[in-house]
Amino acid sequence: MKFDEGITKRLADFFEQKDWAYDYDTIHGVFSIEADLQCKFGSALVVYQAMDEAFLTYTTIAEEAKSDVRPIVAEYLHRANYGLPNGNFEFSYDDGAVHFKTYFDCPGGNVTDKQLEDSMAIGLTLFDRYGDGLYEIMRSTSIAKGLIEKIEEQEG
Repeated sequence: MKFDEGITKRLADFFEQKDWAYDYDTIHGVFSIEADLQCKFGSALVVYQAMDEAFLTYTTIAEEAKSDVRPIVAEYLHRANYGLPNGNFEFSYDDGAVHFKTYFDCPGGNVTDKQLEDSMAIGLTLFDRYGDGLYEIMRSTSIAKGLIEKIEEQEG
């Protein structure tokens, strides 16, 4: 996959300015940053993928859903996605992996500080918001609709 070297440099410069420790895969142009979560999962890996005039982030938890709870996890994430203004949860039925994806368009390769700050914050914030419910669902057969309603009612 082709990746934008200007965006890659901008990402690295920003991470270094923020003093964020990261790993970089030179072959694929992918950055990885460990981040803390406030939900029961405790941490996530935020992966940045530079593309041509854009970049993606994937905020991923280490735990995967077991096959017997995958349908209810899928329902829960589908309900959580409804109405989200930027990004979405993605779920693999094959292995139970869950991540939150965001996409940032960067015409001319111009990446703003706001985009970079949002790229880290959005996925982490959404995992913090929905993570405890997801954690519960991955361990039981709780009702997805009821958990989403409870979370969203608490926020008023």
